Amino acid sequence: MRYTTIFFLSAFIFIGFACKDKSTGYKPNVGGKAGELLVIMDDKIKTSAGGEELQALLQEVYLGLPQEEPHFKMSVAPHRSFTSFMKTIRNLAVVKVSANVKENAVKYYHDRWAKPQAMVNITAKDTTALRLLIDEHQLKILSFFNKAERERNISSYKKFPSDELIKLVDSTFKVRMSVPASLSKKKATSDFIWMNESASWGFQSMFVYEFPYVGEGTFSKEYLLNKRDSILHRNVPGPSEGSYMTTEHLFPVIYKKATINGNEVVELRGLWKVQNDMMGGPYVMQAHYDKKNNRVVVTDGFVYSPEKPDKRDKIRQMEALMYTLNIQQ
Repeated sequence: MRYTTIFFLSAFIFIGFACKDKSTGYKPNVGGKAGELLVIMDDKIKTSAGGEELQALLQEVYLGLPQEEPHFKMSVAPHRSFTSFMKTIRNLAVVKVSANVKENAVKYYHDRWAKPQAMVNITAKDTTALRLLIDEHQLKILSFFNKAERERNISSYKKFPSDELIKLVDSTFKVRMSVPASLSKKKATSDFIWMNESASWGFQSMFVYEFPYVGEGTFSKEYLLNKRDSILHRNVPGPSEGSYMTTEHLFPVIYKKATINGNEVVELRGLWKVQNDMMGGPYVMQAHYDKKNNRVVVTDGFVYSPEKPDKRDKIRQMEALMYTLNIQQ
């Protein structure tokens, strides 16, 4: 794959060690679009083993989508092209390889030159040291940028909330979610809420529902998928008679455990479909364990965008909303 040297402007790990820039004063808003990332490194470093490994890392396939999309839309530019404008890009990785650097290190910064910016600074004395740094820090680097994208979405949701939907979710399930005003109510019952945003490209939706916790098997992949299919069959009819939403079981389902906002969570990613119809797309689901009330609260987000392959950022938006859920104790 070829990487351009000019950045174009259409163009579950907490990183607690991220640094803060000591400079004060005005900082502009970040430039670039969601999912864009600029790497600053010189041409010789770009083609070294460490440089190629960093590029491959940032363009790893984002799991759970029907068409392959990378984690980030990445561009590479040399240090001689690193202008003041480029310093405002939302996601930056700056790589310097020189015998004169003080140490081999990877450092993480928030809001270094703009807000809200995520910047990784990588210094190495030679290309061998660079490759070793990338090997050691690859998971942290990818998680840092993914978390930055999520936090930008959450910040936006909190600035433009839907008071109506926040109250609805709260009164129905006794949980708090920062539901944005871009979503509207499509369906609400005593145990199921469907929120939706329609657009020219299709729509994205969030379900919230619950069911009892019945023991350790409750969080197995098989049990969660059976519950999901049963609940969606009852609540989400398709566009034609006899059709309904379900999981596409021929596509791999990605299973992950995490702790989010102090609660045990199981996350599933995969594809959904409409049985007896032609609709489908990606989903991400989080099952949150409410130990006090012996129940599971599920947030289940999905995207329908049949004409455009770029579904990564839309799924990221749904995932970010799930991360705002707090169970009332």
